[in-house]
Amino acid sequence: MSRIHEGRLGRLLTKMIEPLAPSIALSREKAMVQRRLLSATMGNYQGAGRTARGKDFRVNRADAVEASRADATRMSFIARDMIRNNPRAVKLRRQLRNTVVGSGIRPSIKWLGGGDEAALKRKARVERLIRSHSLARHFDAEGLLGLAGIQGLSFGSIVSDGEVLLRRRYRKISDGHPLNFQVQILEADYLDERIDGELANGNVAVRGVEFNKIGKRVAYHLYRAHPGSRRHLYQSSVRIDARNVIHAFDVTRPGQQRGVSWFAPIITLLHELQKYQDGQVKRQEIASMFAAIFKSHEDGSQLEDDIGELSSGSVMKIGNDEEMDFTDPPSVDGYETFMRVTDRVIAAGVGLTYEGYTGDYTGVNYSSARMGRMDTDPNVRDWQQNLMIEQICHGLGLWMQEAVEDVADISPEEYEIDWTPPVRPVVDPTKDYKANETAMRSGQKSRRQVIKESGGDPEAVEKEIMEERTWESSGSIVLTSNAGASAKKTAEGKDGNANG
Repeated sequence: MSRIHEGRLGRLLTKMIEPLAPSIALSREKAMVQRRLLSATMGNYQGAGRTARGKDFRVNRADAVEASRADATRMSFIARDMIRNNPRAVKLRRQLRNTVVGSGIRPSIKWLGGGDEAALKRKARVERLIRSHSLARHFDAEGLLGLAGIQGLSFGSIVSDGEVLLRRRYRKISDGHPLNFQVQILEADYLDERIDGELANGNVAVRGVEFNKIGKRVAYHLYRAHPGSRRHLYQSSVRIDARNVIHAFDVTRPGQQRGVSWFAPIITLLHELQKYQDGQVKRQEIASMFAAIFKSHEDGSQLEDDIGELSSGSVMKIGNDEEMDFTDPPSVDGYETFMRVTDRVIAAGVGLTYEGYTGDYTGVNYSSARMGRMDTDPNVRDWQQNLMIEQICHGLGLWMQEAVEDVADISPEEYEIDWTPPVRPVVDPTKDYKANETAMRSGQKSRRQVIKESGGDPEAVEKEIMEERTWESSGSIVLTSNAGASAKKTAEGKDGNANG
């Protein structure tokens, strides 16, 4: 039995004994206090939180589900309030969204179904269907966002709420869409958290998410309308098959079933810092004021009419029994240093650099910028690959493949959908591009790898290069981008000059 449970049972037993035998209960209480003191002195690590320095530590054995059960929803509400009113929270979410998703994580088709003419036609049709369906009027159930917009909004919701839901809505071909589905993006509020624990069908639910006996997600219990809307009144939830729902969140603990707001470790700091800044703004407002206090034996109302308002450069005559004093406005010291240090802590709390978060690049050079990128890029790649691509994009890709098979009768076995994250801006193109060239020449990277890392589609780039080469040949044009033809033309020119 754990010490926590043992302590609870001991206190319960003491309370039961106390009305009947107070002296025995007092003796038990004294013995328990002595035991706790003895246990505290036996610890060898300050980090265990047994001393006064660790009294703020919250020690419990709660699993990933129970640890967030009471606070996750409330923290998401507070994070939303901050995004409405706190400029730092707005900047954090926007910066994370732009860094990870940017202009969108683009799909590309890797064809596996052969290279004959019929196969190439099928590939072209798949590409055309996916490309046209990714437009806002077809992809989004509300008709507002395209594929890239859905990705960006999803990631932004994960940052603020900790999780997001994407629901597949089937549509008829007669509705005019290239594929037979649309995507509805939902906040986690739609989950009916009353559906929790053992269910009648033998499955288990965790705050609206249903699992079967082997722990696989099989269904989501969703409200028909947002709980915060007027349409939600008296509405019950419906059970939606898990095949039609993508539930995305950052997994930080084994066994985690729901997400937690990324603002969780910095919520208090953001709030207190904003209050401090508001106070400093008010203080600066007071400091900018210059007031005078006129002392006299005359009536105050009469003096106000006689003196009027002080103006710049004015000269006043006062009597011997009168006195003019001026206020000493407070100064604002240490503000910038404090704000800069605190902003560094906030940026570190969400995995960004201080410079990227604040836009303050004072004292930054190429080396420090590169080091900052080296620290941040692993976080970005992790969020792009393990969160956006693995959870959201691959789920959307499966829906696309199923729809293509329904509409065009092209099997998912004939192709794969690869996802390419947006290009990360280079710090110094002259140096970074040269490094890529050296890596390709030395065999450490392939040309296709470099193109994908820069956010491009290798097959599309190669196709465009081939088209350019054909155009150059047909017009007898040689560009410097065609290294082979350019070198050949230079050699021919030298031979001609020598023969001449």
